[in-house]
Amino acid sequence: MDFLVSGIDFKPLLILWLAIAVDASWRWPQQTHPLTLMRYLVNQMGRKVLPSQKFAASQHYISGALAAVVVLSPLVVCLGILVSIAQYPVFFEAIIMVVLLDYGYQRQQYKRVLFTVGKNKKSLAREMVSSITARQCDTLTDMGMAKASIESLWLKFLYLFCGVIFYYVAFGAMGALIYRLLLLTSWQWHYRDPKMALFALPVRRIVSILVVPPAIIGALATLISSKPMMGVKAMKRCSSKDKTSLLLAALGGIHNIKLGGPAIYANQKIRYPRVGGNRDVTFSSMVYVKRTVTNAMIVVTALATLVIMIINA
Repeated sequence: MDFLVSGIDFKPLLILWLAIAVDASWRWPQQTHPLTLMRYLVNQMGRKVLPSQKFAASQHYISGALAAVVVLSPLVVCLGILVSIAQYPVFFEAIIMVVLLDYGYQRQQYKRVLFTVGKNKKSLAREMVSSITARQCDTLTDMGMAKASIESLWLKFLYLFCGVIFYYVAFGAMGALIYRLLLLTSWQWHYRDPKMALFALPVRRIVSILVVPPAIIGALATLISSKPMMGVKAMKRCSSKDKTSLLLAALGGIHNIKLGGPAIYANQKIRYPRVGGNRDVTFSSMVYVKRTVTNAMIVVTALATLVIMIINA
């Protein structure tokens, strides 16, 4: 046993634990967060090179793909060179992971929504919800705000928290960086914006493939740590078999709550199928979901730790 432990390279594991610990205990102010600058650059690039509606769809595809390469590749290349030539690359990899794993902001905003909804401060609650979701929140009811917050917390746990950890374990800090930047770009160039629908398609298709492995792992971890049979039954009952509907059905089944349904994006109502359980979302549902996601985070962290130890043994 001592021989096995002594043969393990603990550096990747310590980097992961540091990133998770910082994300759990400290909030990097959004005004000074490096990813805030990237969001600004991605938005500016999108505005500058977005073709008008009169251009063919192929022109939108080409412009969107090239814009993503131009805005993201310099950062990836520069950081890759910096890490490769550094005397202590573990230091820079640790900083990169601390920056990338910013799920704590989503949890913080979720807690604020939970508090404001509980205090019946609807205007403030809508403002908080709008900071973590792309949908329009002006007309959301208490139940609508709770449901939107739950869906955002759950999906970002799968795509952001599980995604960054998965690609770090599989490909290292640079792999996690590329994934996180593509995910950020797909969220900033939101496909529900009619002007961005075609422009964002190349990045969206890549991201839709990349999120599948971490989403499956995160969903399995959640089912294992909660009520697996209820979640699986809800997924089997799900009328729509797309990725998002199945993931929402799993969480909804665990808590026997209805998720999905109509949502407004860019003044257009999109009717998603209702999935999950039989009960409407309530204030208490937000508390239980938060607890479920926290438990799932612990399971995912434990799984990632085990895999890293096996790989580096």
